[in-house]
Amino acid sequence: MNPYDSLARIPLDYPYPDRPHRIHVALTNHCNRSCPWCCTCSSPSGNTWLDFETFTTLLPKEGLFQIQLEGGEPTLHPRFWDFVKIAQSHSRCDRLILCTNGVVLPRKRDALRAWLKRMGEPCTIKLSINHHLLDHDKGLIPLAQELRDGCAESEGDQSLVLSVRRRRGYEQDDQRVVDAVTEAGLMEHANIFYLKRYGFASEEAEWDDPVPSVPVDFTMITPDGQTFGPDLVARSEAMRSLD
Repeated sequence: MNPYDSLARIPLDYPYPDRPHRIHVALTNHCNRSCPWCCTCSSPSGNTWLDFETFTTLLPKEGLFQIQLEGGEPTLHPRFWDFVKIAQSHSRCDRLILCTNGVVLPRKRDALRAWLKRMGEPCTIKLSINHHLLDHDKGLIPLAQELRDGCAESEGDQSLVLSVRRRRGYEQDDQRVVDAVTEAGLMEHANIFYLKRYGFASEEAEWDDPVPSVPVDFTMITPDGQTFGPDLVARSEAMRSLD
């Protein structure tokens, strides 16, 4: 058995006891890729963008918290760096997490180092890797390697997590995606998991049902400012109805 497909290996960025409240903020439903199973029902046709002022009113009023920027593709938001700034400057924000497909990230070494520096610390970059992204972005694996090296060279707390997504029933369950990560020497940074049956993939009969709620402390925010608890499916369906 591959330990990366089992609970024998605790996933990276796994919720730990007493972890600060995490806010999962979908900045937009617009994405520069069109993964056909997208769990947040996002695509190039998405046209809803979270208002920055609305976001600031949704931050917890007390206690430590973490901000996870996601989407759609969050780096496309015209005020993306304002969201980064508030996360890194807020006295009670414990950590910034960015979920991205990496399409607009700098690909040259020095430019990427400058981008990482601007992201600040503490920070976790979660880079998505799947068959669709690999087919459309031949530089994705080299980007992951440069992010690994850049995070390792940072003077403070920056880390990389690769969100490696597989599909059951497709081309040996997308084993080639896992192989690409392994051959690049990136396995220690990878969370490898099977996609669930929700979002655009709600009709995939061979896929596992999603877990409707997760017993950890977090809030999800949609690009139109709706807030949800840990019900992944409810947030997904709310995003399906956005422009």
